Amino acid sequence: MGVTINMRRVIATASSVAVLSATVIGPALAGGKNDDGEDRGTPMSLMSAILWFVVLPLTISAVISLFVLAPGWMRSAQDSLEGGYLNDPTLGDRREVESQGRTAIES
Repeated sequence: MGVTINMRRVIATASSVAVLSATVIGPALAGGKNDDGEDRGTPMSLMSAILWFVVLPLTISAVISLFVLAPGWMRSAQDSLEGGYLNDPTLGDRREVESQGRTAIES
């Protein structure tokens, strides 16, 4: 029995992933010795890492989204103003009823 085309694809993909993983992981497994002339700084604390890599990007994203969304909020609020008050969506129906009632009474 021969190997099917799908099986060949699986083998080729798996071997490619294994070779690429080995080349990427290799330097990390080289050991903890320093290179010549390397001067390492102090290690980063956990709280510092969380601040720089979690809190700061989330804050920047929130500020950018606020700048993007705020004009739409302002525009929709201005569109809903009527007579200095926020427009009640049910108010239009009441006015129609009131105006019909007035014409019926006046006639």
